[in-house]
Amino acid sequence: MSPLTLKSLNENLTAFLANFSSKSMAGKAVPSKVTVCDLDPTRTVLLQLEKRSDHLFIHRLNIIKNVFHDQKPALALKPFLDGTKFPKDGIRVSLKGHGIVIRFIRFPSMKIEDLRSAMKYEAEQYIPFELSDVVLDFGVVEPSLKTDDGEKMEVMLAVIKRQELDPTLEIFRNLECSLSVVDVDILSVMAAMEYFHPVDFSGHTGILDLGAEISTLGIVRDGKPRFIRDISYGTYDLFKRMKTRSSLTDEKIEQFFEKNQTPSPEEGQAIAESLDGLIGDLRVSFDYYHDQSGQSQPITKLFLSGSLSHPAVLKALSDGLQIPVMVMDLLGKIQCSSEVDPAVLKMNEALLPVALGLGLREE
Repeated sequence: MSPLTLKSLNENLTAFLANFSSKSMAGKAVPSKVTVCDLDPTRTVLLQLEKRSDHLFIHRLNIIKNVFHDQKPALALKPFLDGTKFPKDGIRVSLKGHGIVIRFIRFPSMKIEDLRSAMKYEAEQYIPFELSDVVLDFGVVEPSLKTDDGEKMEVMLAVIKRQELDPTLEIFRNLECSLSVVDVDILSVMAAMEYFHPVDFSGHTGILDLGAEISTLGIVRDGKPRFIRDISYGTYDLFKRMKTRSSLTDEKIEQFFEKNQTPSPEEGQAIAESLDGLIGDLRVSFDYYHDQSGQSQPITKLFLSGSLSHPAVLKALSDGLQIPVMVMDLLGKIQCSSEVDPAVLKMNEALLPVALGLGLREE
């Protein structure tokens, strides 16, 4: 997947970040250990990992709850990113939000240099932002496609609005940390799928990255990203709808999902009803993907990434979509230091694809 890792986006951001970073990573070799921070309003994942010949080795792992709710994110992260528990330099982060747009576009076949020049003038018609307000990059998905309009190339355009990027940069500036990679959540999850589920990555598979306010549907086919779409539904929506459909309080709902408690018939019904809107949006997205791609073969399964891997959620999604919905099997390719609690790792397995995929990327 190396052509689609937003390599030049990372280079552009490395130069951009150098304006405030204490040190620049430009020109340095890829470190054997990488530090990853997956920022999320409900739970932030901090880990240090090392890619070895046949597995990933996790040196340190911390799951920090409610970083954005209880206090300023920099204050919540400061005890960890102090240069002793986790290094302050070369941190990798990923982003998710309304200011991130990914489009799949077809252009007449041309050289990469010509495409890069053309993108400066053509990109604006495909995104709802001014080009001066964004950082963008692209990767060629298909170099040659036969269409009714002649030979085309399919390009994945990724855009991050600076208004979405700046708050994250501010967090690490306040911590006096430097960043080496800034990426997009769904692309990091795809990188994790490629490593942990190579057969599924080479097939026809969906990924749902369930966030606090926004979920992102990604579809891979034949080892390449083919479709990415944001859905305005997240864990906040599920909790809010469950509360109105059951007698559970906010605290009990959170505990219910954290501890994977078995639902009562009333609670199971509340979960299923609360997911109806998400299931409807996913069906519409699948139909749109099939219409646009011309693919008649259905998606074989859907992987769920995020904090809600409760069996009742997986069952409701699977029943509603009529395809298997599951969490990635990560532990078979992971080893840990004595500092990492295996129980914590197992309990948070569904939270890790973004962070692990981000750690797998080349700089």
